Order: sequence, then structure tokens, then C-alpha cells
Amino acid sequence: MSGNKVTRATIGKMVLMALLIPMFAQAEESVVVRTGERLTARVVGGTWDETPDGIMAEGTGRFLYANEGIGAGDFHISARLKLARLDHTAASFVFGDSHLGLDGRENRLFIQGALLGSETQMLEPAENYLKAGEAFLLEVTRRNGTTRFLINEQEVARKEDWNGPVNVLGFRPWRNRMEIIEFRIEGDLTELEPLPVPLGEPLFVSGQDGYHTYRIPALAVTSQGTVLAFCEGRKSGRSDSGDINLLLKRSTDNGKTWNEQKVVWDDVGNTCGNPCVVVDKDTGTIWLLSTWNRGDDHERQIIAQTSKDTRRIYVLHSTDDGLTWSEPREITAQVKKPDWTWYATGPGSGIQIQHGLHKGRMIIPCDHIEAGTNHYYSHIIYSDDHGETWQLGGRTTQHQVNECEVVELSGGRLLLNMRNYDRSKQNRQVATSDDGGLTWEDQRFDSTLIEPICQAAIECYSWSGENSRSVVLFSNPASGSGRVNMTVRASFDEGRTWPAGKVLHAGPSAYSDLALLTSGEIVCLYEAGETNAYQSIVFASFPLATLEDSRGD
Repeated sequence: MSGNKVTRATIGKMVLMALLIPMFAQAEESVVVRTGERLTARVVGGTWDETPDGIMAEGTGRFLYANEGIGAGDFHISARLKLARLDHTAASFVFGDSHLGLDGRENRLFIQGALLGSETQMLEPAENYLKAGEAFLLEVTRRNGTTRFLINEQEVARKEDWNGPVNVLGFRPWRNRMEIIEFRIEGDLTELEPLPVPLGEPLFVSGQDGYHTYRIPALAVTSQGTVLAFCEGRKSGRSDSGDINLLLKRSTDNGKTWNEQKVVWDDVGNTCGNPCVVVDKDTGTIWLLSTWNRGDDHERQIIAQTSKDTRRIYVLHSTDDGLTWSEPREITAQVKKPDWTWYATGPGSGIQIQHGLHKGRMIIPCDHIEAGTNHYYSHIIYSDDHGETWQLGGRTTQHQVNECEVVELSGGRLLLNMRNYDRSKQNRQVATSDDGGLTWEDQRFDSTLIEPICQAAIECYSWSGENSRSVVLFSNPASGSGRVNMTVRASFDEGRTWPAGKVLHAGPSAYSDLALLTSGEIVCLYEAGETNAYQSIVFASFPLATLEDSRGD
């Protein structure tokens, strides 16, 4: 594209404006937002509300992007905006697959992503540049291969010797409330490609059938071959708290058609969530583990022990292939220690050990926080009597991990795959157990399995044998900078390497679960949408060969 437009970015100082004009005299301009008027903005995940000065949004699912990207050469991006708070929050400017943002836990600025270095780099304290509720100027400029990031004309970061394109430019309020007053870009503007469409069938669509949002998928295939798709139905909003029900859809033809949505557990006004399902292959009974809390208790209150009640653990079961379900039975006293505050089952699916000394043991992956520490740990609970009783297994030796799933390796050895909160590493963590989950050892990062801090799923496709080889499957949004790029990978050496993969959705995507049909096809139930990850929960099926064909060997 070419043109002769000149932009005077909103920078407040006429001298600096005059210096910038010659630099971009031949550049094209896009005014994305001007005094609250959306001009060439693409809104994702929910509307941005008008304010006297600009447009405002808050929450993890809302984004605002420019309709254009920037090609090679010099450019200038400027935005005047406000953040409601600086502590215990987060927000960022999206720059391709990278971010310049605020980490409110440490009250510091940070940069992360492939363009700026894959590992998160913590910068100076945010208070050196920003004040809560006050407008500030953010600028990103590139000239002669030097890219500079500035706040109120003070440089906070730079990148040298780079002149490539940037396809995504915008903002995410994340856990903050962000107001955008002005947002302009100028340079060699490029048109964005159409939004990608998720592979598969949208099974639960937010806003339909009486629920504002559907989240947290869990998937199982019964002994009779019926596919069970579980999720949370969030009545009035996207929040993790409030009136939340456990829902189910069944398919008896491998996902070609589905029965009507069924409520498995509704405790009116309260939160019934975090489904984690396991099928007892010996009895055919389906076990569904879940957590409960009062709808007016929030996670931070439960962690701080200022909530009206606490997080409790329940088990439900079905003996008729998922048609009917037992009343929820509380097992909190058996599987939660007195000094644990927050607690979550799964979410996703558990396993039943098929080989070795602990054959028949059912395992549900979980996580918790220990009082007074704010430290997350992953752990498991298990049953050796076909679900009649449940016991507490081992926890990880190191913290900063929580939501997890477990897979059986050869000989009954277990691999725990965990969501990682160590921001210096954008990778999953794993640990192994040789005693059926009573202890976990060798906790480490998996350098291949990148993640944007999100739940993931892992599943055993086959074990090594005379006529077969070991195959382990893994699904997550494979990105170090955001919840996008839902990918299923395959490992042929029990998780040591992941040479094969298939992208189900290049766009917004988040939680997922995996299972195997009786035909041998892989099925993935995952959160995805064209404009935000929580538009729908999608069911996709595909053969293993589509992953094997993608290997580079």
C-alpha cells in the first residue's frame, strides 16, 4: 500500500511532533480510536463501553485491535490511555505475538514474546512511569531498524536490528480496567487476513440455551462407546464465580449427532464446576469429580480465608452410560487438608491405571493452595475400590503449578503435566511417579510445550508392545504470548519429544480435553472462537495419521 497522508500523533509537544512529520511523510495512517470514537478498530470478546473521554473495557476476555498491521520499514504507533489500578492486576499492549505490559503482582513493567525475547523480562517499577487512573502516552517507533517503546516519552525497552512486519496491534485490559482515548498507527499499513475458523462443530455456544458463557470442557468415552461432553454453564457472566452449573451432552454415534443439553448438577446460585471425569473400565461406571463454593465467594476471598464458606470437593457417578446421575457426595474431608484454601479438580479427565502394580487405580489430577503461602501445587487423588472411597495422593515438590492432567506411560509409570506460573519460562511443567501417584519426582520444564499460562490436556493413545508403539497426545493453545493456536501434538517416545502436531484453530482458544473413540480416532473438546476463546466449546475428531503426517522426519 502507498499514500501521501501525514499524521501528527497525539504527543502533547509541538517540537516532537515536528520532528516526527518528516520521518513519516510518505506513510499511511490509521486512526484506530479518536476521543472514544472507534474508527478502524476490531473489537474481540465483548463490547468496549463509551466514556466521556474514550472507550473502556475490563476483564480477561476483551481485546481491541487495529484493522491493519505494519509492514517492513519505519513506523510510529501512539496511544493515550488510562489504567484503573497498578497493583494485583495486569494489562498489556499487544505487538505481534509479544506484549509490553504491567505485572501488578510485582508492580513492574514487563516484555515477553518471540519478537522481544521468548522469556519474560521484568522492567522497572510501573510507578516510575504510570499513575493509576491518570492518562499516559504509549509510543512504539521504529527507525532504521531500531524499535523503541516509550511511556510519556521515556524509553522503557528497545529492540535493535529488526525490520520485519507486525500483523497484530492492540490492547488487552486483562485483569485491569483500561480506557483508550487515542490510538493511531502510521507506516506501511497492511490489510489483515480473514479470521481463522475453528476446526470441528461448536457444541456449546455462549449466549444460547439459557447460559451467558460455556467454559471448562471435560471429555470421556464410555465402555459402550458413548461420547460424553461436559462443561460449566455460567448463568449470568463469564466470571469464575456466581451461578454455575455442570452440563452434559451425549453422543452415541461418535459425535455425529448429540442429545439435548442436560444439567448434571445445579445448586441454585452457587458454583458447581471444574468437571473431571474418569471411566472405570472394570465396571463401566462413570465418575465425575467436581468442586463447589458459594456463588458470592470469590477465589481471592477463599485464598485469604475471608470467604463465607470454602472450596469443597464432590463426586457424582452414573451406572447407565451417562443417562442419569447420582446426587453429589462430598469427599472434602478425605482429600483436602485443613490448611488448604483454594482447591480444584482437573479440569478435564482422569485416568485408570492399566498396567503394573497399581492396575485398576483411578486417578483424578487436582491442585491447591496452602494457607498463608499463596503457593499453588499440583496433586492427585485416587480410588482403589472402584470409586467407593477417594484418598489423597502426592503433591509436587515445587510450587507455581496448578491445573494438571496425568497420563500413564509404559509399565504403569505416570506423567503429570501442569500449568506453569513461573513467568520466566513460558513452558509446561512435568513430573513423574513410579508409585501410582503417591509421590512425584523430577519436576521440570518441557521446553517444547510452550504455553500462555493456561490449562491443557494429555492422553495416552497406545502403549509400547510387540505390534505397537507408545503414543502420547497433548493439546493446548501453543503460544507463549496469548491464548491462541490450539494445537494437538503427538509424542512417540513417552513425552520426551513432540515431533508431530495439528493446529485445530490458529485463533483465540483456551481450555481443552482429549479422548479416543472406539474407532481409534482422536477427539478434542476445546474452547475457541473467531473473535474470542470463549465464544463456544468445539468438538473435533481426526485420525492419528493427520498428526503423523506432520512430522519432519
